[in-house]
Amino acid sequence: MKKNIALGVLAYNVSEFIETVIDELSLLNENIYILDDGSNDETLSKIKKIINKHKNIVLIKNSKNSGAGYSTKKLILKAYEDGYDFLIKIDGDGQFLISDVKKIINLYNQTDYQFIKSNRFWKNGIVGKIPKKRLFGNLFATMLLQIVTGTNKLFDPLNGLFGVSTIISPELNKFYPKRYGYPFYITVVAIVNEFKTFQINNVVKYENQKSSLNPFVVLFTLLKLSLYFYLKKIKLKKFIGIYQRSAFLDKSFIFLLVSNIFLFIGILYLLNFAVTTIVAPRTLLFIFVLSLILNIIIFILSFKEEKSIRNTYIHNEI
Repeated sequence: MKKNIALGVLAYNVSEFIETVIDELSLLNENIYILDDGSNDETLSKIKKIINKHKNIVLIKNSKNSGAGYSTKKLILKAYEDGYDFLIKIDGDGQFLISDVKKIINLYNQTDYQFIKSNRFWKNGIVGKIPKKRLFGNLFATMLLQIVTGTNKLFDPLNGLFGVSTIISPELNKFYPKRYGYPFYITVVAIVNEFKTFQINNVVKYENQKSSLNPFVVLFTLLKLSLYFYLKKIKLKKFIGIYQRSAFLDKSFIFLLVSNIFLFIGILYLLNFAVTTIVAPRTLLFIFVLSLILNIIIFILSFKEEKSIRNTYIHNEI
């Protein structure tokens, strides 16, 4: 049964690719939003020219460049306001294959998944040469994602091709990033709120696309979001019976982690500044090592506990 789907295309200085992207997407016979994020090349003029050939395309314009995160939120909210149940977000730079967009459409039409994300890190997932900052950024983001969400089934949380139920709209709050890290945010929100999730293997093409990615800003954003969601997740788990033991372990982990940080600082102080001491530094070091081992064990137990629950509603393509 065909469902109420909209496609949302982000376009910023992609004049070289946008016409091909629109022509290919129009073959899918779905309604399309194209959002121009204040392009200063010929992108907007090419969009205006080509949409005259298609009746199912709506053009949205930002008055200035506001960022991919802001623009994606704008697309989701617009789709929600217009009565769409599901938005598939696509970049206008030609990196994604039309077959992968079609895969998401078919999967959504045939199932009850509320979040369908993509993963480029499989055998044939990358065409061309991925920039090193993107590669290592995604590896780091994957590690944070799995820690925060308590599942080892999901990868590549910075992948820009995904479909999400528009009921996620109220969750796009003040912590939602306006530029970098928005796929990470949406992925964590979907998992923590128990959206039925599927991860497809997609293909990303690297050709002449340009990127303004700032690795330090992305790193800071991911760390900030991870801390926010980790604490929020614990609050949610406290009131859900099947998660309560995991929540207790999470709190124990945080308590021990903070204790170990202060203990480590104390050891450094004794070794470098203290004239006399009641407890020998080697004794404190021994206590620190034991506490650190206990800290790791508690984290593993909590992760296993949470994973056994999360993985019941998360599936991925083999």
